Amino acid sequence: MAQALAKRAEISTVGLLPRRIWGHLNPTDDSLGLEHKLLICERRPELWHRWRSWRQLRRFYLEEVKRKGMPDALLVRNLTTVFNYFVRWLRQQPQCPVIAVVLADSGLGQPVSISRRLRYLIKPMQYLEEKSVLWYDACLGFGFESRRDFESRGVPWLWMPSAFNFYYEPPSNTVAEGPIHFGYFGGLSREIGVHSMVKAFLASGVPGPLRLCGFGPLTDTINKLAKEHPNLHFDGLLPRQSDCLPWAQQADVLVNPRLPLWGRDNSFPSKIFEFGMAGKAILSTRTGGVDEVLRDDGLYLETENFEDSLRQKFCEVAAMDRVELQRRGTAIRNRVLKDFNWDAQARRIVEFLTGLVDATKTR
Repeated sequence: MAQALAKRAEISTVGLLPRRIWGHLNPTDDSLGLEHKLLICERRPELWHRWRSWRQLRRFYLEEVKRKGMPDALLVRNLTTVFNYFVRWLRQQPQCPVIAVVLADSGLGQPVSISRRLRYLIKPMQYLEEKSVLWYDACLGFGFESRRDFESRGVPWLWMPSAFNFYYEPPSNTVAEGPIHFGYFGGLSREIGVHSMVKAFLASGVPGPLRLCGFGPLTDTINKLAKEHPNLHFDGLLPRQSDCLPWAQQADVLVNPRLPLWGRDNSFPSKIFEFGMAGKAILSTRTGGVDEVLRDDGLYLETENFEDSLRQKFCEVAAMDRVELQRRGTAIRNRVLKDFNWDAQARRIVEFLTGLVDATKTR
């Protein structure tokens, strides 16, 4: 996103390194093609490093304003502690830019327990999302469901479900014979529905195989099941992410079993864009606004009675004409190429922010 925005506007970026990788990597720039002007960290002890990071961020901002003048807009990715604390400080200044949150994932709108509310009352620098979100002028939401939390308060909201710039040209479709093949590549965990997907597939009794590759907590379980069931194939973790799209050519239909779990209904499964670039039909839940991307060309699962719905859909899709599945896959790929590349998304973001900045100047 930063690379694409840099083609249309003058931008500076700040990176926040998560504590889970601190012990394995040196604190170096991990951006792709656009260097961060500042790197701050999130590691233990949390309070000390959060306080230190926000002080660094404040100093960086003040120096940039002194050198270049106040920026027109500030984009903040997710409602994280350090950024929230900085935004709260910025709101207390005589002047501040338009501030928009890029909501890639969040538990916003979910019930908050009394015990958690009490903990946050005594935690330094931390605020519940329902409070911190009020400090932002607008939202760029990856997930379609986040719209309700902003437009209901009259806060501008733009749906911006990530994008995909990696180009891949699938081989020409040939009308193969035999049963329909299903496929999945990605993380292997119960939380994203992979175990339910495998169980439903095996229970469906469809004649074609389900092929999987990836890595996660279920790796050993999937590997064991693949040895017990001849129509379940597991290829483990591929050497490179770019290997996934050629691997996917073995399937007629790619399956996205993502469930609307806490924090995920406000995000978008970017895997859909990779699935789409493979040129294959996609069987998916609607979670995060997937149906807004796939539209009538998608094949959809119901999240209620999930395993039963998935088992039934495996049977229905296995009976479909392969030519129709190929038509759907081609249509989805064309839509991703046209509407969901980062250059198109950057144009929409700049237009959205420009409108907000102009509206602020006329007040």
